[in-house]
Amino acid sequence: MTTRLPYTAVTSGGDAYEIRFPLHPETGSPERVSDLLTAALGAVSKGVETGTPVSDGDVLQALSMALAIRARLVEVAPGAGLRLMHELIDSAYAAALEARQYRTGRA
Repeated sequence: MTTRLPYTAVTSGGDAYEIRFPLHPETGSPERVSDLLTAALGAVSKGVETGTPVSDGDVLQALSMALAIRARLVEVAPGAGLRLMHELIDSAYAAALEARQYRTGRA
């Protein structure tokens, strides 16, 4: 059975998404994964709220570059790092697509 990380993401517009991310079998600490995810999303939010317009494509491009750098730093063969990165992104994106969406009282 796959361990899942429950995570609620709330947009600045007040939409919330309840996501159950599947965790890789070799996950060391689900709590640290959650903390890092929250920190990364916080950094993105802070970066896009600077007043200078930024497109969603630019945000995704920057995150892709960061992911590529981190995958390159993993001490495995480049092909293995690429496969792991694809596996993780595919499963995370599938979970995000299955998320329950609702409006919060926040606006």
